[in-house]
Amino acid sequence: MAKESLKNLGVAFPKSKQGRAEQSLSNLVEAAEKIVATGDAMGFNARTLAKVSGYSLGSLVQRLGKVENIFLHAIAFGRTKQLKELAQQIESFGSDKTADQYAEFIVGLSLSRIPVVGAQVIRYYESRAMGRTNNVSNIHAYTDEMIPTLNKIIAQDKTGTLRKVPTYEMKYLARSIFHILERPFAEGDPEAGSAAHRAMAIHHISRLLSAE
Repeated sequence: MAKESLKNLGVAFPKSKQGRAEQSLSNLVEAAEKIVATGDAMGFNARTLAKVSGYSLGSLVQRLGKVENIFLHAIAFGRTKQLKELAQQIESFGSDKTADQYAEFIVGLSLSRIPVVGAQVIRYYESRAMGRTNNVSNIHAYTDEMIPTLNKIIAQDKTGTLRKVPTYEMKYLARSIFHILERPFAEGDPEAGSAAHRAMAIHHISRLLSAE
């Protein structure tokens, strides 16, 4: 999913057949991941990347083209990794759980992870991505990572409380779930992560999943 999203946003690195060049790209990706992990978008620039990676500013431009490419890459793959981990936990939660229980579980897991990603990181990705595509769908496609998991828990439901979701609707269901969870953080809402946010998210996600 991350590769497709980045391709749609025009994120690509100059190709090289030299082993040293590929190793340098790997080193730069690792450095960018460390910078993104700080959650401070003010450091998502060439100077910080040069300092952390040990490469000169000239080398960065030559290897990356646009330096923001490496940060978009690191954010997209980091987000995909987190969603995959979340998906595994949701799938192992149990087929005997109700829609309400799934909603509480998803919210609990997600609200413990989103602050780690950070509001600045989310805003950086969205603002840069908006300048690269006319299709907003490309920006939010990362939530498609959850579609197989949602399909799986619905198919295996033994409680009869999870509704059957049409195929065309599933991607919007996944996006709705994560927008409810992430937007308060991305928009700097002081209630983000609060008990009120948690209660709101559980209520709406339960309704999205429920057969009733």
